[in-house]
Amino acid sequence: MDKSVKSRKMNVMHLAAVSAITMLVACNEAPKKETYTAFDVSLLDTTVQPCEDFFQFSAGGWITNNPIPETESRWGRFDQLAEENRKRIKGILEEYAAKTDLTKGSDEQLIGDMFYSGMDSAGIEKAGLSYLQPYMQRIDEVQTLSEMLALMAEYGYYDISAPFGIYVSADNMNSAVNALYLSQSGLSLPDRDYYLKTDSVSQHIQNAYRAHVAKMFGLYGLPAADAQNLAARIYAVEFKLAEVQKSRIDMRDVQARYNPMTYQQLKNLVPKLDLDAYFGVYKLSFDKIILSSPEYIAALNNILPKLPLSDLKDYFKWHLLDATAGNLPFAYEAQSFDFNGKTLGGKEKMQPRWKRVQGSLWGLGEQQGHVYVKKYFPEESKKKVEQMVEDLRSAYRERIAGLTWMSDTTKQKALEKLEAFTYKIGYPNTWKDYSNLNISRDSYLNNAFALAKYKSEENLAKLGQPVDRDEWGMGAHIVNAYYNPLNNEVVFPAGILQPPFFDPQADDAINYGAIGGVIGHEFTHGFDDQGSQFDAKGNLNNWWTNGDKARFEKLTSALIAQYDAYEALPGVFVQGQLTLGENIADLGGLTLAYYAYKKHMEGKPAAELIDGFTGEQRVFLGWSQVWHGHARDEYIRNQVTTDPHSPGRFRVLGPMSNMPEFKAAFGCTVGDAMVRAEQIIIW
Repeated sequence: MDKSVKSRKMNVMHLAAVSAITMLVACNEAPKKETYTAFDVSLLDTTVQPCEDFFQFSAGGWITNNPIPETESRWGRFDQLAEENRKRIKGILEEYAAKTDLTKGSDEQLIGDMFYSGMDSAGIEKAGLSYLQPYMQRIDEVQTLSEMLALMAEYGYYDISAPFGIYVSADNMNSAVNALYLSQSGLSLPDRDYYLKTDSVSQHIQNAYRAHVAKMFGLYGLPAADAQNLAARIYAVEFKLAEVQKSRIDMRDVQARYNPMTYQQLKNLVPKLDLDAYFGVYKLSFDKIILSSPEYIAALNNILPKLPLSDLKDYFKWHLLDATAGNLPFAYEAQSFDFNGKTLGGKEKMQPRWKRVQGSLWGLGEQQGHVYVKKYFPEESKKKVEQMVEDLRSAYRERIAGLTWMSDTTKQKALEKLEAFTYKIGYPNTWKDYSNLNISRDSYLNNAFALAKYKSEENLAKLGQPVDRDEWGMGAHIVNAYYNPLNNEVVFPAGILQPPFFDPQADDAINYGAIGGVIGHEFTHGFDDQGSQFDAKGNLNNWWTNGDKARFEKLTSALIAQYDAYEALPGVFVQGQLTLGENIADLGGLTLAYYAYKKHMEGKPAAELIDGFTGEQRVFLGWSQVWHGHARDEYIRNQVTTDPHSPGRFRVLGPMSNMPEFKAAFGCTVGDAMVRAEQIIIW
């Protein structure tokens, strides 16, 4: 659901299959909620008509009154709520960081001591590179490619990127059991296209990146000329990898991404690479391994052995230095921000230290969520959202039954999948026990390594085990939601169940447009171009007739063309193929929210006008306010290159312009900008 770009530091070991209860709630400590009955009319730009540009009409006032903070590359209602949650978590972290008598291994001790070690800037400066140096020394000692592969595997435990990596997740063909996956990785820039494009902006970024690498090694102690030469050689290695990697669009093909083989077949694919050295580190027992890009892995068989070992060692040193910059003395962190924050993100100023440190606690998301819901999540929100989920399911049943492009045979399968949907709301049934994780106050870097290794070992230990369908893919405090096709489930953490998404005291139409649209969005992911390839049990399995699949693809091709035409920046267009799944989900989600609201109102008095808006109109205002926001050019350029979500503006304009319901609600006519000549109706 989130429109943000996933961190480029995510280790392939931890990649999820997602496209995304013990009552421990102390409601008496819940924060006072803002109560509202409709859309805040001060957010409107009434110089623009709703039928002309509904995003500007609904968001113009908000954008004018909410400039992007210096420390951010984007700013919107999503970000405002996330900011409020960060402040709440900050208070929790500071409370436990101030205590020295917490039970070892408790949630409070783990997050408190991790936060303390990150906030100890004096201790980090005093330590310098002393904690990093042994890891660098290990790279220096490598004598052969086999030793290099073994060390890449070992450092994979610590989230250090290499040309390929492994992780465990549910088997796409047997979602009840966990399997081993091998995936492409190893780039420092956000995507392979950053290396391959030759336009002036891309060349500027490439030059800035090489300069950044040189400056980082300059801080490490290399003379300027040597550092520049080193940066050029590192870039050359990454460029070779980028040339043979699959594109993000290619990687959206879930069928092509599923390539199981035996270990011997994998070894035969790359006979020049000592995979025994690599996998010997992990000591795993497996009958098959699933490759997302066998063509890329095969290409490494020719690339890696031909590289000078010294270049490969310097490349890996860079990935170690780059991954740990935030845990090192401030000069390294500042230089990392100068490139990643300013050049790539357009940020003007670094975030305060507490935010940077808080971001490093991602691996303790469940622990943070645990203490968060104790203090801030009201139980009535969970109950109301559960009812809304069922309202959306009911609306989807009727939508599927009424489809004119789908045969009864496929409709029956679609309904079976819909009925099999499960959902998680608020927080997990049980909380994970990390009491054997060793986090102390001594070293921020050592804590980061200990946490990463713990998470890696936790992931790899799942291999061959039944899938734990109670496990959550994100912390309960996170402002987000997701659909997991392998579990056929939708998940809504407590963090998102707040205004502007949801308020139990708010006008129903606003809630249905906002959180209802989010619920419908996640439901529809089960029937988007990727999710529709998984059956009711979460297995990759074609349940479509050939004719229905052809008609579905004709509709989705039209949606691709629609979004391809959206110009995010002058000369920079949304990638309709990359964003297809999210665009289908937006269109389906808002449609379902509208009809769920209509069903909710059956047998009740007609909704009163509020601020001059009908109930139907307020549904669209509720959806729109979720996407109020704007972003710097650098962020948008990165987003359209790497992110499967369209910019927020088009998440409003795109679905609404396809909906006859929007046209009727606002009295628009054919020829208005918000009414497409040929509206695309999928679900």
